[in-house]
This record gives sequence, structure tokens and C-alpha cells, in this order.
Amino acid sequence: MSSLFPSAATSSDGIRWLRASPRLWAGQARARVEDQPIAVTGALTICAAFVFMAFPGIDLVVSRWAASAAGDFPLSREPVLRALRDFNRVLPVFILPCVLALLIMQTIVPHPRILRPHKALFFLTFYAVGPGLLIQALKLMIGRARPYDITDFGGSLPFTPAWQVSSACSRSCSFASGESATAIALVALALLLPGRWQRMAIVALIPPVLAFSLNRIVFGAHFLSDVVLAWLLMLWLMTWLWSAFRDNGERIDAAVQRLGRRRNP
Repeated sequence: MSSLFPSAATSSDGIRWLRASPRLWAGQARARVEDQPIAVTGALTICAAFVFMAFPGIDLVVSRWAASAAGDFPLSREPVLRALRDFNRVLPVFILPCVLALLIMQTIVPHPRILRPHKALFFLTFYAVGPGLLIQALKLMIGRARPYDITDFGGSLPFTPAWQVSSACSRSCSFASGESATAIALVALALLLPGRWQRMAIVALIPPVLAFSLNRIVFGAHFLSDVVLAWLLMLWLMTWLWSAFRDNGERIDAAVQRLGRRRNP
């Protein structure tokens, strides 16, 4: 059986000791992510959920770091950070119609250089099911109060750990973070690009994803677990849907082309 840490060193008495090699470990981890992205993102989601449920104080510690001595969140009043929040909120208003327009163009005037239909349908489906349905359903079911609403930060509602069902909040609740979900959804845009550009695009998208998401923590609008679990849930859903749409890409594209020919005989 191959070892996770295959590099080895031999002592003077001939005993062979396995030695961890960070470079080899990182390479194997990357290979595992590329080969089994659905399993990896699913496992990370479960592990992160367990950590935040077992140690709920992590959320309070991080939120206290963003709060002032008086218990409020002063950075929420910063114009630059408010503009960053608003920019993240309006991005889908521009991105979704553009992707939809490209899909419609492919049904009217098919062209190989325009976004392939299965990729456009993947992004629209992912956004509808993920940030649009799953996150909003969790907000309604879990009912977690936002940091600025709990007693620890001057509010009147109780703190509850991630995934614990509560009646503290009835609308616009904390778990999970919608803004973090829409931020990580930007990574799905990289999958719409040709393969040689995808990795570069993902790396370029990491800073804005972090900025949009962590901004919600310093605002006191979300706990760390709201953000991290929104990321992981969306990544798991993204990899699962992408696998399905990619594997059936040719059939989806052909079906869209047939639909276009019927509408334009």
C-alpha cells in the first residue's frame, strides 16, 4: 500500500523511517482535489461543520475581534467597506443576464466562440439552486440570529451554534451567508473559460471572494461559520453540478442547437 508520505530516510543501522515531505504531500493533496473534487469538498464541509458545532466559541472570538469595546461593529460604518458590500450585491444583477443572453444567442445564432450552452446552463442552474434556493432555505430553517442582534454584542437575541435550529430569527437570518455564497459563486465563472485559463482565473478570483465574504464578519452581519460553511456548501454543489453538466456537455449542446433550429426553421 502506498504511503501518504512516500519519501524516506535510512538510519545508520539500516532501519527505514518514513519522513513527511511537504512538497510531496501538497502534490498528493492537489491531485486528490483534482481527481475527486466532489468527495473532497463534501468531506471538508462535514469536517468544518463538526468543528464549528463542537467549538461554537470560535464564532464569538472572531466576532469580538471585529467588535468595539462597546459591543458594536464600527467598521460597518466605513464608506469603502459599505461600497464593497453593495458592489458584491449588484454583481449578480449584471452577471446573470449576461450569461442568459449568451445562452439565448447560442439558440438563435450558434457560434463555437460563444459560451457553450452546457456551461451557461451550469452557471444559471448552480446560481439558482445554490445562492438562490439552498442558502435561503437554510436561513429559514435554521433561524440563527446575526452577531449584532445577540446579547454578546448589545442585542437581545441568544447566540446559537452553526446548524442548531433556533426560533431566534424569522427572516434575513445569519446562517448561511448569502453574500459569501454569491462571492464564491464567482469561482463558477472560471469554469466557463477554456481549460488553460481556468486555474489562473480561480487564483485571480480568490482575493475578491475573501474581501466580499470577510467584509460581512467585520460588519457583524455574519459569524465565521456562516461564511466558511457557505463557501464549502457552494463548492460542493458547484463541483457536483459541474461534473454532471461537463460529462453531458455534448448532449446538452446538441439539444440546445435542435431547439434553436425549431424556433428558426
